Amino acid sequence: MRSIRSLSLRAAILAAFAAGMAASPAVAQRSTTRGFTIGAHLQAGSLSVENEDPAGGGGFGIRAGYGFNRHFTGYFEIDGIVFDVPNPEFGGYWGLAHVDFGLRYNFANSLHRWVPFLEGALGVRGVNVENGRVENNRVGDLNFSGGAASLGGGISFFPTQKLAIETLMKFTAGTFDQLRIGNVTFNDQSIDASSFRLKVGLAWWP
Repeated sequence: MRSIRSLSLRAAILAAFAAGMAASPAVAQRSTTRGFTIGAHLQAGSLSVENEDPAGGGGFGIRAGYGFNRHFTGYFEIDGIVFDVPNPEFGGYWGLAHVDFGLRYNFANSLHRWVPFLEGALGVRGVNVENGRVENNRVGDLNFSGGAASLGGGISFFPTQKLAIETLMKFTAGTFDQLRIGNVTFNDQSIDASSFRLKVGLAWWP
């Protein structure tokens, strides 16, 4: 009887130990980068055209993505920035928009709250000017648009497993190949431009 009781006690101890080992990874997990995610951010940005002095401003953006696995996340992002042009010869209300389709690589470990990342994207970029003026002469609404490529990186901090505070820097290069003045469109333009975005926001994995 004593040997049977001893075996039963050992079996119970081993079962409890195995259950604790199985449960410990779930308890210890502090971050996730898998599955559907949505986010929003505030940002500061700048735009430089043909190597001229950059114009700066601020704005807002939203993002939706899907983590295929722990490391790779595909995403779609829209950013809008309102900025001031330092050149007094140009007036109006200036806005800059980015639309990005990208891929993020997460240096992820589910046991860590801090997750650095790198990302790249292709998309389109546009500048819209309402009530544009050149040397005090009104020229109406203007729009510049064209393709763009972006590279960036940042870090996510997870206060909870499915909510992250993100900080990201992103550089974009490309050309404006279309110019629209009022209802008249000019194609085959080639205006080099670079833009920079610094973002702080939240991401959530529902």
